[in-house]
Amino acid sequence: MRSMIANYALEENNGGKPSGKFWMNKALTKAAAREVLATHKGLKGAKLEAYLKKYFDKAWGHFDVNRVGQIEVIKTP
Repeated sequence: MRSMIANYALEENNGGKPSGKFWMNKALTKAAAREVLATHKGLKGAKLEAYLKKYFDKAWGHFDVNRVGQIEVIKTP
């Protein structure tokens, strides 16, 4: 979780002050997925891209059920 917040998540704007609420958009989530799949499953190159093409959009749709284009960072692991 710490890695997701530190490296990928966007903090919700609260009038210029930190809000403590972190979100991930689709592009950031896909970038995080690339890192996790490479380090934990050993996928790289064409195999990684094929895996993402097959599974990522379905997984994203499962968590972004309201189709707002973002999910809470807590749902990313």
